[in-house]
Amino acid sequence: MVYSRVISADVMALQATSFSRLPWRRLGVGLLGVAVTACAGKPARSGPPGADVPAAPRRGDLVAQTNVTQVLQRTGLLAGGLPLPFSGSVATLPGPVADSSLAIVSLSFPSIAFSFAREGDRFRASYSVAVEMRSNGVVVVRGETNDTVRVLSFKDTQRAEESVLYQQQLLVPPGTYTMAVLIRDGGTSRSAVQERQITIPRYGSQPSTPIVALEVAPRSSPATGPDLLANARSTMILGRDTELPLYLEVRDSSPGGVPVNVAMRDEKGVALWQDSVVLPGRGSLASAVVRVPVARLGVGIVQAAVWRTGQRDTATQPVLISFGDDLPVASFDEMISYLRFFATSAQLKALRTGTPQQRAEAWATFLSESDPIAMTPQNEALRDYFMRIRSANERFREDGAVGWLSDRGQTYVALGEPEQVLDNNNQTQALTMGQRGRLQAWEYPQLRIRIIFEDRSGFGRWQFFGNSFSMLQTALQRRSTR
Repeated sequence: MVYSRVISADVMALQATSFSRLPWRRLGVGLLGVAVTACAGKPARSGPPGADVPAAPRRGDLVAQTNVTQVLQRTGLLAGGLPLPFSGSVATLPGPVADSSLAIVSLSFPSIAFSFAREGDRFRASYSVAVEMRSNGVVVVRGETNDTVRVLSFKDTQRAEESVLYQQQLLVPPGTYTMAVLIRDGGTSRSAVQERQITIPRYGSQPSTPIVALEVAPRSSPATGPDLLANARSTMILGRDTELPLYLEVRDSSPGGVPVNVAMRDEKGVALWQDSVVLPGRGSLASAVVRVPVARLGVGIVQAAVWRTGQRDTATQPVLISFGDDLPVASFDEMISYLRFFATSAQLKALRTGTPQQRAEAWATFLSESDPIAMTPQNEALRDYFMRIRSANERFREDGAVGWLSDRGQTYVALGEPEQVLDNNNQTQALTMGQRGRLQAWEYPQLRIRIIFEDRSGFGRWQFFGNSFSMLQTALQRRSTR
C-alpha cells in the first residue's frame, strides 16, 4: 500500500498537564486523514443503510451474505451504504490521565463516494467528519475536521474499493455514550450518519482494546499520541493475509514485561486460537503487536479477546475473516458449494480436503489460477461469477427455488447472459416446438448450444426441457477441460 498522509492543522501531542485543565468538550485531538493512492483489495459492495444491528443473514442467502454493509454492522462495526458508503471501527487505549481514555475512530471510503474536481494535473475532493460522544442527550466530546483527498488520475476517482482512510482520536471520560459519526462530501449534498452505543473503559492495569493495525509504532507512554494506522474495516482476507496483527497496550511499568492471554473466538465463544504472550515493558506502558495466523481462524466473524491472568475484565474487538470484499461471508464448505459452476472438480477437491492451513494455501492457489488478469488486485472472473449469482437470485426468484439454483438461474450463473432468448409466447419471436406449454430457448452460439426451458403450469416455474440439462453439463465439462 502507498499512503499519502494529510495531517490537519490542529494535530497536537498528547500532554497530560494540558488535558487535565481543559473542558472535556474541547478535547478532540490527533485528527488524521489518510488518502490511499494505491491499495490492493477487492471492490467494496455497499447496500442501503439499515439498523445498527440487523438480523443475521439466513444460511445460504447469498444476497444477504454479500451485502458487506449488513455483515459489518452485524459484527458491531460501523458501516453505511449509499449515497455515501463507508465502514469503520472504534477502539480505545489508555489516556494520559486516569480519568480519560483515548477513543480511536477509524473510517474507510471508496474514492467514488466523493465528488472530485480537477486541480492542475491532479484531482481533488474534500470531505468532513464529525464525531460526537453524547450522554443523556448532552454532547460531552466532539471532534470535527475537514480533509482533502488528492489523486493522480480520473481512474483513481472511480475506484470502488475502500481506498480512502481516515482516523480521528478523541480523549473521552470513562462511561457509556451514544457515539454519532457524521460524514459529508464537500462537493455535493451527500452525507452519511450512524449512531451506536459505546462504553469507554477506565484503564487501570487491564489490556487495551486489541486494534487490527496496518502500521504502528508501539507507545512507551500514554502521554504521547499513538503513531498507528488501524484497519478501519477490521477485516482480513483468507488466502491473501497470512497474519492478523493485533496491537495491545497495558498501563504497567514492570521492566520484565506484562503477560497477557490472547484468544480468537467464534460467534459461539469457541476458541479457534489462543496463546499467552509477554508485552515488553517500554516505560509506563507495556505494548506490542501480537500476530495471529489467519489460516487458524476459518471464515466468518471472530472476536479477538485479551485478558490478564486472574482478571475478569476482557477487552474484545470483532474481526471479519472473509474470502474477499465481493465474496460471500460463509463457511468454507458453503463457499465450495457456491463454486460448483465455476471451479473444476479437481479444484473443488483440493479446496475441500486438508487442514485449515492447507485450505488457506489451496484457496490462494485457486485465486491465482483462476485470475484472468494477474496484475490487478481483483479476480475479475470470480467477481463476475458472484455478480451473476446475485443477479440470478433477483431475476429468477419465482422459478421455484433459490434463484441461482433454479434451472434458469444455474444456466445463467454457469454460462452467462444468452446471446438471444426465444419465447413461444412472444409473437415477435419464432419458437415452434409443437408443445402446449410455454417454452423459452436461450441461445449460446459460441458454445453451439441451445438450452430450452418449459413452464408447464403457466405460473413462471421454468424447468429444463428435453435434454437441456445434459447439454448444460456437457458445456461445463467441455469448459473445464480447456
